[in-house]
Amino acid sequence: MVPLASDGAAPRLIRVHQIDPLAWAPLLAASEQEGWQMLRRLMDEWRSGANRYERPGESLWAWFDANGQAIAVGGLNVEPAPGRPGTGRMRRFYVHPAWRGHGLAKRLVNAVLASAQGHFSRLHVNCESPESATFWSRCGFAPIDAQREPIERPARYTHVRLLPQYQAA
Repeated sequence: MVPLASDGAAPRLIRVHQIDPLAWAPLLAASEQEGWQMLRRLMDEWRSGANRYERPGESLWAWFDANGQAIAVGGLNVEPAPGRPGTGRMRRFYVHPAWRGHGLAKRLVNAVLASAQGHFSRLHVNCESPESATFWSRCGFAPIDAQREPIERPARYTHVRLLPQYQAA
């Protein structure tokens, strides 16, 4: 584990508006070494313009170390499932293994949740491991009951969190 601020400069959490492939290369390599393809998809979709997290309510956030290298990422998109207006999907969350255990993921989730306020009333996440399910449950997401709420492709999800309804002033 990397010390949180060994050189006196703590990591910075920023909303992403552009991606420098060189700054993201170590995070991408680490995710692929662990067998995850989510960051490869993120990079490919960003490069092609297919998903830039630009629709109303959407956002992409990342932690950067003192050298400007991406060390964690997570985002929020409008849920593509039909018939669910006001629903967003938490996606592409990943923390570099060397940076785990510092609370970066939880603070990343909190930043994304804050940006969702006023845009979404329901958020989905798809957990692909028991560790992921435990993490998202600690973040206030409840496992869904597939018997009561069938999951249909491509919009599969395993956990849901309801947000306060947005009230226009």
